[in-house]
Amino acid sequence: MLAIEPEFMPVPLEMQERIDRFFEEHADDPIGNVGSRVIFEDDRLRIWELILEPGQASDLHHHECDYYLLISAGDLVAGIPPKSTGIDPFLAKIPEAGNTVMIPKGGLEWAFNVGEKTYREVLVEYKDS
Repeated sequence: MLAIEPEFMPVPLEMQERIDRFFEEHADDPIGNVGSRVIFEDDRLRIWELILEPGQASDLHHHECDYYLLISAGDLVAGIPPKSTGIDPFLAKIPEAGNTVMIPKGGLEWAFNVGEKTYREVLVEYKDS
C-alpha cells in the first residue's frame, strides 16, 4: 500500500452543519477504543481493525501511542476533535489505491465516515512510543 500525503479538503457548509449535529449528539461520549477490534497484540505492537459504514463513527479515542494507519477502502472521512481541544475538524479524501499515514501520539478525535463507501483501515499501534 502506498504512502501518499493525505488530501485534505475544505469543509463545505453542509458538511459543517452535519459535523455540528454530530457534536451535539456525541458531546457526552466517553473515551473508547481507537479501533473496532484488536486483531494482533504482542509486547511491542497492538494491531486494530476499524470498519465504518457510511454515516458511522468510531468511538471518541485518544492516540496514546504513535500509529500507522493502513487505509484500504473508503472515499471520504472526517476527523472530528472535541470542541474543547480548539482543533478544527478536517475532511480527507481517500485515494482509490488506499493510503498509509503516520499518526503521532496525542490526538483526541472521532473518525466519521461521511462518504458513500465503507471505510476500512488497519491501525498499527507502537506501544513503546
